[in-house]
Amino acid sequence: MKVSVILPIYNGEKTIDATLKSLKEQTFQDFELIVCIDGTHDRSEDILKRYEDCFLKMIILKNRNNLGLGPTMNRLIANTSGEYIAIAEQDDYYYPNRLALQIDFLDQNPTYGLVSGIAEFWNGEKVTMLFPGILVNGGKYPEGKDLFILNYREQLKIVNSCIMLRKSVHIDNGLYFTKHYPSISVDWTYILRLSLVSKIQGLHEVLVRLDRKANRDSVTSDKVKQYLASRELLRSFAYEYPEIISKSDCKYAQTTQHLMELSITSKFKFVPTFIYFYFLNPQDTRWQPYFKKRIKRLFEKKII
Repeated sequence: MKVSVILPIYNGEKTIDATLKSLKEQTFQDFELIVCIDGTHDRSEDILKRYEDCFLKMIILKNRNNLGLGPTMNRLIANTSGEYIAIAEQDDYYYPNRLALQIDFLDQNPTYGLVSGIAEFWNGEKVTMLFPGILVNGGKYPEGKDLFILNYREQLKIVNSCIMLRKSVHIDNGLYFTKHYPSISVDWTYILRLSLVSKIQGLHEVLVRLDRKANRDSVTSDKVKQYLASRELLRSFAYEYPEIISKSDCKYAQTTQHLMELSITSKFKFVPTFIYFYFLNPQDTRWQPYFKKRIKRLFEKKII
């Protein structure tokens, strides 16, 4: 088939139905759906089987034990037969033209190995944000080392939940999804490495709606785990690519991470944590505007 859609599942019974409906309603239908249940025993498989007749081909794989996102993604890709591989996630909604737009771009641009698009954040009632800003504002991703550094310094600026990749680029360059980091940073690691071997395009179209409800049950809602993984990724990539990542790049990226961590720091810990992070890189110009913003929130909402 032209396209293989891969879908890793971990305790997905609460959200997988909406994701499958959105895949069923794609305007492009010549794709196989490869699913892997990663060592969980909820109702996900029963829900999947209700959709078997909705797709030209569905393969359901199951890991006996929970292996994590990296090994699960590698197993999924190993079972694909498509020229292009589209990644889906168990708690996202995909707009009907998602696959068609991405296929059209890759067909017409053979030097590109990956294409993504714009995501909207949904809180259950309304869209609260569009991401990434570079695409929302009509910009274009840089290429090669420049894109690598952008995604390293600013954290991932590519919507990982709606990427489509060219399988030949994945295979010819020996790419894989690592298990070195917790599940949260797996896609970030993969896209960093791919950006050094192939061009990446971001479509100026909203392709996916991300579930960002307050009560959602997702690995990305575990901020402590997420931030520890991000810190480790920044350290290890600086060690692995010293010819690309300068000391100033590393410091900038660490400050980006510290600013994200401050966003969930309680009002009782904010000031000492801010001071500690500030003195790790006092030259960064982002500290002062961020501090002013938090102080403004203190007076407006009586909280930090």
